[in-house]
Amino acid sequence: MALMDDTQTAFPLDIYLSPEDKSMVHSHLRVADIPAGTVLFDSTSCKGVIVVVSGVVRVYILSDGGREITLYRLFANDLCTLSVSCVMGSMPMQAMIQTDTDCRITTLSNDIFSDIHSRYPSIQKLMLETMNSRLSDIMWVLEQVAFKAMDVRIAQYLLSRPSLIVYSTHDEIAAELGTAREVVSRMLKYFEKNGYVELSRGKIKIIDERGFRKILEKSE
Repeated sequence: MALMDDTQTAFPLDIYLSPEDKSMVHSHLRVADIPAGTVLFDSTSCKGVIVVVSGVVRVYILSDGGREITLYRLFANDLCTLSVSCVMGSMPMQAMIQTDTDCRITTLSNDIFSDIHSRYPSIQKLMLETMNSRLSDIMWVLEQVAFKAMDVRIAQYLLSRPSLIVYSTHDEIAAELGTAREVVSRMLKYFEKNGYVELSRGKIKIIDERGFRKILEKSE
């Protein structure tokens, strides 16, 4: 896994930086091509702030019994807030970050990120907003795990249709499963965000059938 400097690589915080600081940050960026299935971060050590240039990265927690719970996924240009939390000394949980696909990853050192974070209120505000959004994602996932396996029920419903393109409204699915429309809409948005489906009016296109199969297998 070769590391290299790449001053042409986009960095999500570029728009907030002065030309001098942008040049400084890019001179310290490390870019690596990482194969699928590689653990990037296990919360035991802070190796810098991670940004996804391309590919998909999964953030998850692992129970004492070995059960994995996916918290959310990161896509192109997403900055990993867990790595930021670790750098800032406030790691909120023991989490794992692993590449779902072959990825290109950019890493910025702890010292450089801490420096620009301390000097740019706009970056501080962005980090707070991003962390709040990720916390909402995590709370939603934990709520489903603790109280209702609605992901399994909706996955079963979608896979039971005769085609990978399902012509059903959220109301129709809710009526079929005996739940509220809002619950169905939120779960489908979660599936869309994680790359399982594409949503349009009255239509759901399954784009990761294998991912749905894994959801069902884990529930058995």
